[in-house]
Amino acid sequence: MIHIVTDSTAQLTPDEITTNKLTVIPLQVTFEGQTYLDNVNLTREAFSKMLDDDQSEFPKTSQPALGQFVDTYQKIMEADPNGTIISIHLTDVLSGTLETARTAAKQVDGDIRVLNSELTDRGQGFVVLKAAKLAATGKDADAVEQATIEFSKKIYLSVFVNSFDYLVKGGRANRVVGFISSLIRLKPVLKLQDNKLQFVAKCRGSKKFKATRDQITDQLIADKSVTAVGLSYVDSRADVDAVAERIHQERPDIDVLVRLTCPVIMTHVGPGGFAIIYQ
Repeated sequence: MIHIVTDSTAQLTPDEITTNKLTVIPLQVTFEGQTYLDNVNLTREAFSKMLDDDQSEFPKTSQPALGQFVDTYQKIMEADPNGTIISIHLTDVLSGTLETARTAAKQVDGDIRVLNSELTDRGQGFVVLKAAKLAATGKDADAVEQATIEFSKKIYLSVFVNSFDYLVKGGRANRVVGFISSLIRLKPVLKLQDNKLQFVAKCRGSKKFKATRDQITDQLIADKSVTAVGLSYVDSRADVDAVAERIHQERPDIDVLVRLTCPVIMTHVGPGGFAIIYQ
């Protein structure tokens, strides 16, 4: 049997996790001296509010402990010694989770395959769901692994950052760039492609920011191959609701999921940020 493992940055609904028998390992968030486990003792709603409130310190996120991966893999392999684990995680551009999973896999006996989704959030969620569906059809582990890797290359993920401040604080942009960007009110739009964080647009103010949002929406609506869209946000739903409304009106055949993003993405993107992801 093939067992699918992922981490809590994957945007998945509780029903998807249960129906597909997925194992989700939570990432950690440290905030004002307390450490929380994503979606275990810290909800996304609570963390979003923390970011909006005045902060005495910047929240820090970290990958799951090595022992958490080892314990998870061991339990699965002990229950199914002849099974295969396909463990799918967020891009190593944003976290060390992937490397921790690879280290853990070497410490546990059994067929454990760790894959870099090269994505996060709903993009990672799409990849995890694809792997689970392929496994459910009875395909062997090699076929599931290869098809999953190929599928991940077809997903588009763009992130709209309202302020450079959080990218700087999270170590994803240098302080000089962040300072200059704040002076000219630069709002970057980024995409994850080829396992790299790349610029889509460098928007001067809200008008260009929204125009880029609408341009990407036009693009996905015009693409007849698009079947599903994930719209994730940090705090305000205004932008994602605007995109969702257009999709519902012009492409009602597309499945749309609107949800708060995970603490890792909230920390890097900051208030006012959102993402448009589609397959």
